Amino acid sequence: MPNFTGKLDLSPTRLGDAVYDRIAAAIVDGSFAPGERIRDLDIAESLGVSRMPVREALQRLEREGLIEMSASRFTRVTEITPEMVTASIEFARYQTGVAARMAVERMDDAARRRSLELLEDLRTALAAGDRDRARESYFACFLFLVDQTENPVFRSVTMDARFALERNIRSGSFAIAVDDAVSALFDELRDAIESADALRAEQSILELFDATTSRD
Repeated sequence: MPNFTGKLDLSPTRLGDAVYDRIAAAIVDGSFAPGERIRDLDIAESLGVSRMPVREALQRLEREGLIEMSASRFTRVTEITPEMVTASIEFARYQTGVAARMAVERMDDAARRRSLELLEDLRTALAAGDRDRARESYFACFLFLVDQTENPVFRSVTMDARFALERNIRSGSFAIAVDDAVSALFDELRDAIESADALRAEQSILELFDATTSRD
């Protein structure tokens, strides 16, 4: 079990979200390992909260596929299967494409510049062969696009899935090199963002996923 530092002293509504965020982050970074059993009392004591917000957070994580529960038997972190990795990459591929399609039409100039900066960070990480940085850069870019959709329903659904995506995609691979074909796709996406061409941005995202991700 991770050693949580710092007690949580928040309003009841924010407390539940904070507990959820702490546990989810520990699962994503591996502090809670796949298959590891979790005791709500231990987490509650570590965070200085009652067991209720911990139980609510665990139930929420169960719905998202990060936790599995068996009444009166166990609560544990789910194992990561190859099928789960493939499904997560597929979900991320389409969600990122849709996010780009909506966001590109609605961005102001400052947001457009920021999206291009994040895209260049991803390109650089891939070119350097740094998979961890590439994943981090991808999620920074993805979540920025989600926010720029200005669609609260899309944003809520996607954010509910973000921890499962991060954990599962961490087990997959991003390409370690940017060849001429991939470089051309990045250029195409940059042009689409700059010209507010939503359909072209979406298609470029789909093709970039196909070119830079692996299920191995």
